[in-house]
Amino acid sequence: MDKILGFFKHQDQKPEDHHAYIKDHVFKINETNDNKEKLKTLKKIRRYLELFKDEWTTPKPVKKRMRIKLPSKTKIEYPTDEAEIQRIIKEAYEDGNTIVRVIGSGHSVPEAIIDVSGISGKTKIRFLCLEKYHGVEIDHKNHTAIVKAGTHLNRDPKDKNSTVQNSFNYIIDQAGYALPDLGGVAHQTVGGFISTGSAGGSLIHNVHDSIIKIRIIDGKGIIHDLSIDDADNSKFLAAGVSLGLLGIITKITFKLMKNYYITGNEIIASVTPLSNDFKVGCPIDLLGDGDKEQNIPSIYEFFTNSKEYDADYARIFWWPQDGVNRLTIWRAKPIPAPSNDEKPLSINSYNEFPVIAGSEIPAQLIASLVMIALNLLSSENKFYKKIAAYLINLFVPIGIQEFQDKWYNGLPMDDKVSDTAFPATFSELLFPIAKTSEIVHALNNLYKTGGEKVIGNFATEIYTTKKSHFWLSQSYNTDSIRFDIQYFQKNPIGTSRKFFQQYWDAFYPYNFRCHWGKHIPEGYGKRVRSLYEKYDDWMKVREEMDPKQIFVIAYWRKHLDIKPLSDVL
Repeated sequence: MDKILGFFKHQDQKPEDHHAYIKDHVFKINETNDNKEKLKTLKKIRRYLELFKDEWTTPKPVKKRMRIKLPSKTKIEYPTDEAEIQRIIKEAYEDGNTIVRVIGSGHSVPEAIIDVSGISGKTKIRFLCLEKYHGVEIDHKNHTAIVKAGTHLNRDPKDKNSTVQNSFNYIIDQAGYALPDLGGVAHQTVGGFISTGSAGGSLIHNVHDSIIKIRIIDGKGIIHDLSIDDADNSKFLAAGVSLGLLGIITKITFKLMKNYYITGNEIIASVTPLSNDFKVGCPIDLLGDGDKEQNIPSIYEFFTNSKEYDADYARIFWWPQDGVNRLTIWRAKPIPAPSNDEKPLSINSYNEFPVIAGSEIPAQLIASLVMIALNLLSSENKFYKKIAAYLINLFVPIGIQEFQDKWYNGLPMDDKVSDTAFPATFSELLFPIAKTSEIVHALNNLYKTGGEKVIGNFATEIYTTKKSHFWLSQSYNTDSIRFDIQYFQKNPIGTSRKFFQQYWDAFYPYNFRCHWGKHIPEGYGKRVRSLYEKYDDWMKVREEMDPKQIFVIAYWRKHLDIKPLSDVL
């Protein structure tokens, strides 16, 4: 803490001096419309913060997406067709001492993909990347698309083979089609996206409803064409969210809908008082039952009656820090795309960070440095806390941003956030939607009792998911409210696991489900049977399709309670 406070003592300057310097330069940015001048001023702020950074931070290594450190002498194989994937699996099955894992965009926690702990030195490991196995085949008669699993939803900036033109969403949009929903990020491969149960923020739409067929090669090298219309569709329901543990998905067939635009806004407002004027107060009652006189909904009403509030798609960021306590409310609804003979709709893209010289990256770099400075929230000095609160308010200013865009650009609202410029990691907890008010109050109590140690320097994201029929989906058989706990990876104090543990402990009695691609607590595997009513059925399918456990790694053995073969035989 002394090192952090030293940031504000450098060169005998008082905290007030630093506060004034930053404030003055922010005013300069707001006062000019010249992008070059804005960029110049932002660079001054960045240099100012970097001048003192080394005095009070100890840099920690950050794991970059798709830059995972593999075991020594391990090579990644890049199959280009299904026959090659099948051959690799058959070789592993016949060998009986080989593990096969697929590396996608690396959007999941690294351990979920390449955990090699507990593997003997005699065991071979074959990592496959499907980035060269991509393509889309559209059936206009039946309004379906068959997609190769290595195809990215949107362009992945860290995959040299990925382009806008060969991305799934772009291709189907050009043909006049769309998916009903997308997650906040769409860099992922199609196979990886569905395998982890990822979904967007809506109780009306779920991309899982669009998946009608899955083609998968099991652990014996046998190809299965699974369909939701199969007389016994148990393997289809198991494969929809399978974490790479049933086999390697090679193709997915989607039922498509007509393409559309989304239109909406993002409002930033103080949690209290309540008001439909965001400049005065909040248009959502976060902790109460709503205000009927002002037609202000409770958070439960906002999500469950979302069409009433033009919020088919919605998410909320809660910034609970002392001196901040604001909500960022993002909401949107679909509108029909114009036909070919109609005038195109205007595009007004959503920007999560200010655009400087045509990019959000400069602002993200500044925000990254500011996030480090926000560790001052842990200080006992009230004035330092005030500075930290001011910095948050600076980046989360009360206001409104209106946007309108094509579905595949607008729904993934986090797609332009750089994993390098602004690295973050997450643990997402899901609860039945009926528990929304109860969980929000429990979270508020946790903030009150735990203080800044629990709150940290980031926000908690709150959004929803429509129920899914896939057995291992986090929202299987129930509409869900999701709390995405966020941790900035360059924090000089603490670790992500220690930070998340506070939430895992506090919400243990509420029987949450975890997002499979994000951080999961220890001991989760011992609870998974009680959390997923189809767990035993899923395990039976898994054992049938992968009898030699060639897809199983220690990470999933632990979190899904998969017994070693020696205990099963």
